[in-house]
Amino acid sequence: MFDIGFLELMVVAIIGLLVLGPERLPQAARTAGLFLGRIRRSLNNIQDDLERQVRTEELREKLKDPYATFLDDDVSEPAKPTPKAEPQRSEQDDKPS
Repeated sequence: MFDIGFLELMVVAIIGLLVLGPERLPQAARTAGLFLGRIRRSLNNIQDDLERQVRTEELREKLKDPYATFLDDDVSEPAKPTPKAEPQRSEQDDKPS
């Protein structure tokens, strides 16, 4: 999600320690973690709802024309028979044992 390395995390932790102090830093980190978790869950829920809506619309389109789900392009073109290949014989098959 974010491209943050170890060095960047250390800089943020040191700045947080200097600004908030050692007493309030754990509470601020906990609050930030909870806030980010809520945002992530909300985004996942929105994404799930959108995917569900798209699937519902696709199903409605298929139900409008039920034969479209069973007919493919293969049906519109007649099937071409595949020629049967004769087995190839090697020179060793022609030699008597």
